[in-house]
Parts: sequence; C-alpha cells; structure tokens
Amino acid sequence: MVPAKRRNVQPTLDGVHELFDQWRKNKRRRDPIPAALWQAAVSLAAQYSINQICRRLRLSYNELKARTQSRPLVPVTLNSPAFIELDPIKVTSECVIEMERPSGERMRIRGSCDAAELAREFWRR
Repeated sequence: MVPAKRRNVQPTLDGVHELFDQWRKNKRRRDPIPAALWQAAVSLAAQYSINQICRRLRLSYNELKARTQSRPLVPVTLNSPAFIELDPIKVTSECVIEMERPSGERMRIRGSCDAAELAREFWRR
C-alpha cells in the first residue's frame, strides 16, 4: 500500500502547543527544546506575532525573536525580482506586477493604470 501524499500544511498555534505539551510531559529537567519544536514555533511567525507565540507556547521572547530573524522568511533565489518603488510609474500594457500577502491573497496588475494607488489599497486591507 502506498501512503497518501502529504500536502505542505502550515502548522497551527494550537497544533504546535499540543506538541510542546507532549514534549514537556516527557522531558527530563533541563532538557533543551528540540530543534524540530523550535522550527515549528518559528514557522508560526508568518501567521502570528512573536508575542502571541511566546505566550501560548511559554517560550522566551528574545530566543524566538532571534531564531525568526536568523531564518529568511522568503527563500531568496537568483531569479527573484528586486524591490521596485511604484510611486513615480504608471503601468503600461507591456508590464505585469504581481503581489502576494502573507495570508496568500494575490493581486496582479496588468495594463495601463495607477499601480501605486492599487498597491497601496492592496496592502492597506
């Protein structure tokens, strides 16, 4: 029997909290937090504030903040586009601008329009 393929599912705060509770029940005194649990806590930073994560998981704020800052939130590739200031430009018919919020919402601007104003409204929501 072939196991079903697992989708890349983002962990939830409650799910990671359960993992920490299980680990805390079985750990010996002064055992360090395993790397897999730290990794799960760091992955929550895309959805929750560091303060929310630390309070729920009972972690050190400074430790989690250092771990989230040392990990790039967006993988950098050689072909990734650079930052472009939109204020002085108007989009022409040859230009396509794509934006994605951390929540997964996307916006594509194509054609002639005021890209700066559309981008401001997209990020303001």
